[in-house]
Amino acid sequence: MTDLERLARGAIVVGFDGHRLSGDLAERLRENAFAGYLLFARNVASFAQVRELTDALRALHDGLAPSVAIDQEGGRVTRLREGAQTIPPMMALGATGDRALARRVGESLAHDVRRAGCTVDYAPVLDLAADPMSGAIGTRAFATDPLEVAELASAVASGLRAGGIVPTFKHFPGHGSTADDSHLMLPVIDMVERALRARDLLPFARLLPGAQAVMTAHIVVRALDPIHPATLSRRILTGVLRDELGFRGVCFTDCMQMDAIARGIGTVEGVVAAIAAGADCALVSHDIDLAVKAGDALANAVREGRLDRARLEQACERVRVLREAQSTPLPLDTPAPYPGIGREVAARAITAVRGVQTLDPATSIVVSFQSSTTEGAQGTFDEYPSLRGEAPALHEIVLSLQPSDAERARLVDTLARTNRRPILLARRARFYPEQMAAIHAALDARGDAVLVALREPFDLTWFPQARHAIAAYGDDDACIAALAGVLFGRCEPVGTLPVGIAER
Repeated sequence: MTDLERLARGAIVVGFDGHRLSGDLAERLRENAFAGYLLFARNVASFAQVRELTDALRALHDGLAPSVAIDQEGGRVTRLREGAQTIPPMMALGATGDRALARRVGESLAHDVRRAGCTVDYAPVLDLAADPMSGAIGTRAFATDPLEVAELASAVASGLRAGGIVPTFKHFPGHGSTADDSHLMLPVIDMVERALRARDLLPFARLLPGAQAVMTAHIVVRALDPIHPATLSRRILTGVLRDELGFRGVCFTDCMQMDAIARGIGTVEGVVAAIAAGADCALVSHDIDLAVKAGDALANAVREGRLDRARLEQACERVRVLREAQSTPLPLDTPAPYPGIGREVAARAITAVRGVQTLDPATSIVVSFQSSTTEGAQGTFDEYPSLRGEAPALHEIVLSLQPSDAERARLVDTLARTNRRPILLARRARFYPEQMAAIHAALDARGDAVLVALREPFDLTWFPQARHAIAAYGDDDACIAALAGVLFGRCEPVGTLPVGIAER
């Protein structure tokens, strides 16, 4: 391998399958000496195992330690679970509005990430909860208000840094104003520039001048560049990010295998275009062959004059500085700085949007909607924490995310037959017309039903007739326990909606 080819691999982070490094995989990674690695849930079985894996990755590098990154945001984007603190989604933190609590959350995230042997957390999210139909962002966002997002994200990032982990603000210049998911397509944000700068771009403008790392969004922002996705836009990554906002850290791309890039320019050429535009480190998260090809393509682009070698050297130098500043791992048995902080966040987040009275579990029935591997009322459902675990006297009926007519009829019949007060756990109902129909039917049958938006509070918009409505922000253990506390009179709901909801 030539010096130029080695230089090119210093601008690439790669992901791979498996809990351990086989001999062939280890040798391949050693030969290529990428800038770093990205772990997903597919790489994590336990803390001891993932620490063994990250130690092995470091051992592949004779000199400078690689970057070892992970997405540990809290909520559903959490790779380290068993043995880690349960941290609710950032929107739950937004419902508390507490900056000091946010910093402690950052320190708690850093504790687990660093014990696992990782050095970079691809968090926190600076995207706004601006589009109610955004499934890609949703409760990953702190709030709708850009100043509130900036304040809370700054506090979380401060906690991460205090815990020895590099925070990465994402997804620049903002992914929250589109319902489209860049994993599946190329989203387009069509907003006048003045509004964009006053809203979506504002948290980045506040926090990036002193930041260590940022991650790009694979979206077209027409006000800034009507043609190129932000990841491939020199106007955005150099003109706005560097020249206007004064960012001096490492600019990571989002995964270059996402369809927004892969189905357009393609992963390999996309990596070249991203580095040329001003990115410093490209993520190739799922295919080492593509990562190798991307490294070769970067070197060839320099040889052919399509990429200035000085630009590639600049990118690798920024990555080198970040790698040199990384902390060493913590011992696995290091005590958590704030035990139970996830439950504190969840308890302080629960928000009474309308009505709500104390319920008696013995006279109530919980109605939940869960994804199933088969159609109809029966099937193997995804495992979610159940309210019955907090109140065994509850009855429960479980329907699929998109319940059939037969399931809906069974629900109405059960409510009439048992005469129990329903607790309706909406799980992103606005995306599932059949679930919405079932909830409407239950509300028609029992006007005293309590409607709970388990994830984004936007679900409540579609049910103005619900006299009792609660926002829970998450369906993990901590959020379910907090919800039970409010429903059954053990604590008061003290959260405040961090997003606007309006009746439809």
